Amino acid sequence: MSLKGRFSIKIVREFLQTKILPLPSYLFIRLLWVTLKVEFSGLDNIKEFCDGKKNYILAFWHGTLLLMIYAFKGDKRTFLVSYHRDGELITKVIKRFGIEATRGSSTKGGTRALLLLLRRAKNGYSIAFTPDGPRGPARKSQNGVVELARLSKLPVIPVGFFSKRCKEMKSWDSFVVPYPFTKVAFHYGKPIYIKYEDKDYAKEVEDGINYAEEEAKKIVLRG
Repeated sequence: MSLKGRFSIKIVREFLQTKILPLPSYLFIRLLWVTLKVEFSGLDNIKEFCDGKKNYILAFWHGTLLLMIYAFKGDKRTFLVSYHRDGELITKVIKRFGIEATRGSSTKGGTRALLLLLRRAKNGYSIAFTPDGPRGPARKSQNGVVELARLSKLPVIPVGFFSKRCKEMKSWDSFVVPYPFTKVAFHYGKPIYIKYEDKDYAKEVEDGINYAEEEAKKIVLRG
């Protein structure tokens, strides 16, 4: 394909993602949500932060991103959104839910994003973070979330999601889209505080999210 052809495709893609798709995507999420049978568990692990208006870091796998907007509690909230081509779409969709985006990732704009997130944390924002984003490897926690927690002194709350019936997309993260009218569950794990230099907190976050997913799965499968 010629350079001109590639440029034209890029322009069309950007137009779709910034002008056309945000509203239908927002409406799809809202309509899907009202059809679902939803259960939350582990609420005691997040209750003190919501009731006391304390900020925190919510950590979950990239593949479960679609409905995490509903698990992200609090008044002042921001998502870390990558500079990947889908980032602009995500930014515009979450804005419709009243959530701000902080742009950056571990692979591009990482230092700038970390500084912005630290500033947000200082101003009382809770932060949503996918430790395996933006490009994987899937379900493997990188150190970005640990560094953010260490410097901000905020706890990391792992959250898992499971859907009884869903479509797993053929993407690097096996992105999950629940079918309408199915049962889904969210489970909040215990807060993880970064206190020691010689501890593998990335592994602890990874294990925490996986455990939370298993708990969410048990809720869904028990009927």
